[in-house]
Amino acid sequence: RLLRRALDLRQGKPMLRCSVAIDLPAALAARLLRRGRAQPRATDAYRLPRLRRPPTGPPPVVVGAGPAGLFAALTLAEAGVAPSLIERGKAVEARARDVAKLYARGVLQPESNVCFGEGGAGTFSDGKLYTRINDLRVRRVLELLVAHGAPAGILIDNRPHLGTDRLVHLLQQIRARLLDLGAEVRFGTQVRGFSATAGRLTGIELGDGSRLQAEAALVCTGHSARPVWEALQAAGAACQARPFAMGLRIEHPQALIDAAQYGRHAGGDGLPAADYRLVDPQPRHGAWSFCMCPGGVVVTTPTEAGALCINGMSHSSRAGRFANSALVVGVDGEDFAAAGYHGLFAGAELQAACERRAYVAGGGDFTAPACRASDFVAGRASTTLGRSSYRRGLLAGDLAGIYPAAIEAALRRALQRFAKQIPGFASEEATLIGIESRTASPVRVLRCPQTLQAQGCAGLYPAGEGMGYGGGILSAAVDGVRAADALLRAMGAD
Repeated sequence: RLLRRALDLRQGKPMLRCSVAIDLPAALAARLLRRGRAQPRATDAYRLPRLRRPPTGPPPVVVGAGPAGLFAALTLAEAGVAPSLIERGKAVEARARDVAKLYARGVLQPESNVCFGEGGAGTFSDGKLYTRINDLRVRRVLELLVAHGAPAGILIDNRPHLGTDRLVHLLQQIRARLLDLGAEVRFGTQVRGFSATAGRLTGIELGDGSRLQAEAALVCTGHSARPVWEALQAAGAACQARPFAMGLRIEHPQALIDAAQYGRHAGGDGLPAADYRLVDPQPRHGAWSFCMCPGGVVVTTPTEAGALCINGMSHSSRAGRFANSALVVGVDGEDFAAAGYHGLFAGAELQAACERRAYVAGGGDFTAPACRASDFVAGRASTTLGRSSYRRGLLAGDLAGIYPAAIEAALRRALQRFAKQIPGFASEEATLIGIESRTASPVRVLRCPQTLQAQGCAGLYPAGEGMGYGGGILSAAVDGVRAADALLRAMGAD
């Protein structure tokens, strides 16, 4: 049985390396194990907690229908506790139409966009399913994705991805399953506040003025839902500013990356569009590539007028002419303070300020400011640009001044380093596009390590990327399952 497959480029020639499970006679298996030529097959598997008696009281509420919220809701529902799932944005079908208008005409819907709506920000991305966490729930999430329409290959690929084109149908199937299990799904429903008495959740105030009675809420909103952080803080939940990363997106012809990674084998049958992972480690302001999209496109991802941020995405085929990736720099409290921002929302305020400057630098209408990588390294403005996948259009110029000087310097240093690893990486064929500012949540909601409930407000379970836990589709989904497991245990599940 094929367990894992990975493309290995370390020997200068592309090789497919596979891990396989084989049933062997006991004596032969024991001999191979003693010699270190085999490993025992793992037998541990995730076990869904089960309640010993039917639940009582109001149903738990799941806030946010991104990866963490969807898989938390699915876990609860399959355990016999049908939740109420509420999402400020629209269902994925309507959301897709709103996003198409944003890409084509620059029409932004503040409550239905690349960040807000069913599926969360990952819906309009490459659909990457990479994670470094070692948790039995990883396999659980992947198997649930396959059960709802994802290709079975994600169970064995070393770096699996879904592609944006597959996610709409998959999300519809997950929603149908939740409804079949008795869950309530409410779109266009925004949380205004959390009610608490004596440090324990009692209800949720909604944007239309109504109130949900609730003794347990899994809060799984994304990295851009600032009103929810404010509501959690007001309810007594302990929160803190969190380091994250900011930078630019770099775009190359895919053929350049293929040639650099595959050499004379580039263009060979069966080879996928090449990717890369690059790191410039530093004591402060280390830089790295992030969310690399082979054969992908650069897209606009704002949530408010007058501010610009971007991201990358790919379809399942990864057959586009361009490769793009974020190049980001780690920022922390020292950077926030140096820019004049303090307190819980210091990082979010730095984000917002940079996004407003990027919007102005692009000339408005979500046109993005851009520069050839060779010009950026040399510290000069670009007067011309190569072709790009970014549909809203690029404005050639100088990216200086959008970010604090320390971030710009770190990006220049990293580009020079990366150009030694990938020929042409910082050449005039490479285009830097501004800005990639929402790599992770700038706020963390603290929770008890044992119960996973918010410190300061029992009954609240913060989970996923927007609460400061998880850094991508798979890790956020796993954290949502983990939070649901914790709630089930608190309800007496085995």
